[in-house]
Amino acid sequence: MFNLKIDKDSKEFWTGAKKGKLMIQKCLKTGDHFLYTRGHFGGSAEDDHIWVESSGKGIIYSYTISHIPGGSEYYKDKTPYVIASIQLLEGVRFTSNIISSNLERISIGKKVEVEFVKLTDEITFPCFKLIE
Repeated sequence: MFNLKIDKDSKEFWTGAKKGKLMIQKCLKTGDHFLYTRGHFGGSAEDDHIWVESSGKGIIYSYTISHIPGGSEYYKDKTPYVIASIQLLEGVRFTSNIISSNLERISIGKKVEVEFVKLTDEITFPCFKLIE
């Protein structure tokens, strides 16, 4: 279905998702939050970090609506669907899907919160929904 792979760098993320927690990383030196890899947050690869639970809330930074199923068989009967860049409250930008039955309500700057979707026994994926 998906080519998502759980590896040593992403294991905490996927384990958290299965438990309904959106896990991100925090640099102990700077306090900056990021989502793997460390190369995306501007700190040093040697800086210590920990995994922390995100609030799961943010805003739509950008989005597109796809009318063509892509990525995997999962999307075959789900068009149109929304692919979005979410700016989490912690400052992390996260790419995911927005779940909505009314695509006309989706716009940049709207508030969203995480909603987990079980894809397989191993993979639960964090998607987002509009906050009313």
